[in-house]
Amino acid sequence: MLRTFRNSRGWAKMRRNGSAMLALWIIAAYFALAVWIIAMEAAAWAGQTTGAFDLRASPALSALLPERTLERVGPRWLSGFNIPQTAPRREDQADFVFKLVDDAVKAAAALSDRRRAAEMPVILDRVRLGDRRIADLPWDQLKARHEIARAAFARLDVQKSARATLAKSLAALDKAQSAEHDTAAASTDRARLAKARDDAAAAVEEVMFTLEDYAKLAPPPAKDLSPSTDPLKLTPEALADLQLAADAVRDGSAPFPTARLAELRGGIEARQRQLTEGPGYLEDLAAVEVAVDGLMPVPPGLRGTLHRARLLLGTDDQGRSILVRGLYSAKIAIQVGLIVAIASVLFGAVLGAAAAYFGGWVDHAVTWLYSTLSSLPQLVLLAVLSFMFLGTPLEKTLIPIYVALGMTFWIGPCRVTRGEVLKIKQLEYAQAATVIGFSRRYILLRHVLPNTLHLMFINSSLLFIGAIKSEVILTFLGLGVKEGSSWGLMISQSRGEVINGIFWQLGVATILMLVLVLAFNVVSDALQDAFDPKHVG
Repeated sequence: MLRTFRNSRGWAKMRRNGSAMLALWIIAAYFALAVWIIAMEAAAWAGQTTGAFDLRASPALSALLPERTLERVGPRWLSGFNIPQTAPRREDQADFVFKLVDDAVKAAAALSDRRRAAEMPVILDRVRLGDRRIADLPWDQLKARHEIARAAFARLDVQKSARATLAKSLAALDKAQSAEHDTAAASTDRARLAKARDDAAAAVEEVMFTLEDYAKLAPPPAKDLSPSTDPLKLTPEALADLQLAADAVRDGSAPFPTARLAELRGGIEARQRQLTEGPGYLEDLAAVEVAVDGLMPVPPGLRGTLHRARLLLGTDDQGRSILVRGLYSAKIAIQVGLIVAIASVLFGAVLGAAAAYFGGWVDHAVTWLYSTLSSLPQLVLLAVLSFMFLGTPLEKTLIPIYVALGMTFWIGPCRVTRGEVLKIKQLEYAQAATVIGFSRRYILLRHVLPNTLHLMFINSSLLFIGAIKSEVILTFLGLGVKEGSSWGLMISQSRGEVINGIFWQLGVATILMLVLVLAFNVVSDALQDAFDPKHVG
């Protein structure tokens, strides 16, 4: 059959279609990836079962094992697609790594020298981000690096507190602006006006209190600024003026200090930019990142290269590699699409051919069955079939997806094949085989079904695409893949990330699915043009 297929006019026409051949190469790459992952899973299982070897000890061979999709390889939300990260996010990520090391160092410091020497390797081995681990250094050197990092973070913590205090000042300014509007609206009602003035004065005092808190912090960059260059111009006299302005607003002897508060808002926003983008802050942030890298360096050699590769497309909310999850999800998609497409096409084609060829009660039963199932909304039927496995041992496997999709996807091939066989069985060669005396089963399997292969090819390609998209939809709704990784799971988990402007997990899943589905669409059209007798010419 394969030799006949390769020598057919349809395959020759397919080879002349450049876009179809490119799409076939893309599909082949996806299939090769899926086969590699399945082979490594089998090898890892065999090694673990027999105890002969541990595949996880090889960084390259174990790079796409299922547990790697759940492994934390870095802080959350490392940027993907080579997108620069904001300085505050870099600070949070460095702080996350430092806290891991800090906990381990504190645990080691609480031990006696003898116990520390014995348990130190175990303590350090528990703290890892993928292949990135705490530096294997003598205790004194590790402790010295830890103190350097702690001092660097102390400088950043002052600036973080200053940013938080300035954020409170902006919130107080918003409240003051609202109080000013209330004061203007209450100008004709004396009792309401008095209360509005008290609220406005309290709001101005709240601005003053938050700025006093900020002045007490005295973040390092502010020490390098003279009163004339500080955008806030925050002197004791300026704070005292705010108190006087609040008192004047309260007793109505002076108007609301709108201009002064607007000037303060501009100064606060400029000062915030200095605390997140200024050279002093960026130098301190760079010092922190260097100190953290010294405590938990990226390993050298192949392990380091693979670790950096895992971070190419960023990390999700749990610090897992989006690249690893996206590639492993391709295997899940191929697996679901292939099994569902083959099973559905074979079952549907045989059932449809039998219904058309034998007729009678067989045809009526098959027609009633697919007509009944077709009358139900497909998504509702898929959901109901998936619900059947909730609470069972099979719930966390792919079997519910196979069953749900397989029990609905056979309808299309069955209907199409039935219509084609109704036409084929009236042709001369089928009638001649009957006259010669061949059995009806032999004619069906030898003469009728082979002439519906072009429909099987086309339907397999279409159902493959449909199975992948349906798995993504079911998983997104919580009815598909429950654990591990799949494109539907990645899209579902990225809902909260998109709100924060973090789109790389959604982008990776969407792009990988788009490329595969688009390639199969191109191949499906090419198969129809090449092998459908209506198009061959």
